[in-house]
Order: sequence, then structure tokens, then C-alpha cells
Amino acid sequence: MHLIFLLLALTYLGLFLLRWLLSLSYFKKEGKTACQAGFKEELYTVVQPILSGDPRLEADLLANLQQTADLEFFWLIDKSDPEAQRAADRICQNPSFARRIRLFLMDDVPQGMNPKSFKIAQIVKELTRPYMIVLDDDTVIDFSKMGELAAYDGRTAILTGIPYNHERSNFWSKLVAAFVNGNSFITYFTMAAMKANHSINGMFYILPVELVKELDLFGQIMDCLCDDLAVADYLSSRGIEIVQTRVTCNVRSTIKDGRQYGLQMKRWLLFTSIYLREHLDWKLLLLIALPSCLPIPLLLCGLVLGWPYLALALLLFAAKALWMFAYRRLILSARPHPAEIVYEILNDLLLPFLFLYVLVSPPLINWRGRKIRVTDGKIRYE
Repeated sequence: MHLIFLLLALTYLGLFLLRWLLSLSYFKKEGKTACQAGFKEELYTVVQPILSGDPRLEADLLANLQQTADLEFFWLIDKSDPEAQRAADRICQNPSFARRIRLFLMDDVPQGMNPKSFKIAQIVKELTRPYMIVLDDDTVIDFSKMGELAAYDGRTAILTGIPYNHERSNFWSKLVAAFVNGNSFITYFTMAAMKANHSINGMFYILPVELVKELDLFGQIMDCLCDDLAVADYLSSRGIEIVQTRVTCNVRSTIKDGRQYGLQMKRWLLFTSIYLREHLDWKLLLLIALPSCLPIPLLLCGLVLGWPYLALALLLFAAKALWMFAYRRLILSARPHPAEIVYEILNDLLLPFLFLYVLVSPPLINWRGRKIRVTDGKIRYE
């Protein structure tokens, strides 16, 4: 048992260091090639499907507007969502914002259609600028890094950003933030370094408008449940490159209680299981799946062997969380809070159990008041 504990500890530490070194090497490499010519706002249109419900909706929408002067915004709002319409109307009372915003009031989405993809497909013909930024309504871009995109001008590719969650409202929101922050930088950058990045950050990505129109991209994936995976798979199958950029975006989700936390995590992990099933190879297994599973056997061995081994296991988890905290300080403009270290440790311990629960429970999620069976990535109502 002592040998098993030692092997588990060394594997956990070794894989973490390998992933971090790959992530850091990619981050630095992209930094050397990045062009700091300034962000050409006049070339881009932000397309945002907007749905009310989050208390920070208006603040998040304003945050992107306040950081820009010439960036165009298309806001897609349901006709049946008066709260979102009121938020948009209040923002549009500012003339400098109103001149850059086009409001589209959308009819109800037909059954079996992905709301985000369906809505975007309806307005693609209205896009006149060369590039579109697909952005969720709870996502705020760090525009100080957008000048780096000039390095990719002229490339027929999909550019994706790196998410983090700067959330401190309550325990459950902080736990979700720990899941995002503890995994995003060491997953997206690491897999990009291995040239195995088959996914995108669905909350924020950039596409050439001509390509979207030519392929009828969103029209082709309207029946897909995971729109980000569908976009990545559809474009990859046609030889379009996925480029992981260093541009960060803050994704803040207000999680009210433990039930909502469980539903959110189950949804994300079910989508992850679809991705693993379709793209599993030795790189994904070694660098993503295995490191996520190791904390529990390491902890159990520590419990069996006694408190010194248990303390050592916890020390390893704390060292990893502290290292990632320092890494985020290097990357992010917003300063992370030291309490994130504790929540990241909790997340690392909970994640294997959550994933096991997802594997043994019915693959159902509650989406917009409807139960959907998550099996092959299509929208299948119960």
C-alpha cells in the first residue's frame, strides 16, 4: 500500500508538472508571435443571444460596451422575454452605445432546435463586417489582449478565447468558479501545445463571416445540443483550423444553491463525456482524464495508511492549487483572490465523484424547463 501511495503521488505530481509546462510553453510561444498593433474594432461584430435570469445581465452587457468605441453589437432577444428587452432599452438610452447596437427580437425557437444556433442562423445575412465574435450574455472579454488577434488576420480559422470565472458571490458560485479556473488554463493551452485542441470555448469565439455564410455553419448545426462542440467538429471536418488564443474572458455564473450547482456540473460533465467519447486518444487520456481521477485513490490510500499520508496527499493538492493560483496571476489582468486556493482543492476532490455520478445516473438534463436525454449530442426530449 505504501508503494501504491508513492506511485500515485508521483504520477499526480508528474502529470501536473507536465501539463503546466506544456501550458506555459504555449502561452509564451503565442506571446512571442502576438502582434500588438491594436485591436481593429471596426472589423468585428459581437453576436450575443440574450436571455434574462442572471442578476448581472445588464452589468455584463455594459462591461463589453464600455471597453470599446467602434465594436458593433447584435443583440438577439426573445420577443417573450420582456426583462431582457428592458435591460437592452436602458442601455440604449446612452446614444454612444445605441449607435453600435442592433436589437433583433426573435420568435420562439422551434422544438428540437438549439436556441443559440437557431437565433444566430437567422441574422447571419445581416453581418457586414469581416469577423463575428460569438459571445454569451454572461461573458466579459478582456479587450486589453484583443490586439493579439492581428497576428491571425487573413487566416481561415476559428479563434477561441480562454475562460476564467471571477466569482465571489456565494459558496456554490465559488465552487463552480474553481472548476473553471482550475481546468481552463491547464486544459486549453496544454491541448493546443500538443496540437490536440478539438474543442472551443463556446462562450467566446471568433469566425470569418464569409466562411460562416459559405458553409451555412449555424444552419447546419441547429439540432445539436452542444453548439460549441458542433461548431468545432463541423469546421474541423472541413479542414478549418482551431486556434487557441491568449485572449481571456470572464464567465460569471450566479449559482443559487447546491441543487443548481449539481445541475450545472452534470450538464457540463455530460457534454464532456460526449467530447471524450468522440475524441479520446492517448493525449486526452493522459493529460486530461487521468489527472482528474487521481485525487480520490490518492486520498483513500492516505486514509488507509494513516494521518501522515493523508496530510501528504492534502499537501499535494494544496501545492497544485497554489501553483495554479500563481499561474493565473501571471495571465489574468483581474487579480485572483487567495480563497480560490481552498475552493480549487474542494473542486479537485469533488470532481471524480461528480463524474462517477454522471456516468451511473440517467443522462438527463433540465434545459429551459424541458428534460433532454444527452446521448449523441442531438436534442432529444424526454
